[in-house]
Amino acid sequence: MKSRLKEIMKEQGRSQKWLSEKVGVSMTTISSLKKEKSLPSLPLALRIAKTLGKTIEDIWHEE
Repeated sequence: MKSRLKEIMKEQGRSQKWLSEKVGVSMTTISSLKKEKSLPSLPLALRIAKTLGKTIEDIWHEE
């Protein structure tokens, strides 16, 4: 899976700290997701997408 999380956060001027606080995970988790080192659970993906005003498909997609 490819992630646009880093790009979307940069476009919106959002920090890892801000997103981690909004969705209730550590900044390390957000960092791993941004670097494509891990994939989120479905509930976390939904929280992130909703928080950023995007769909899951806007953020993660198959290569």
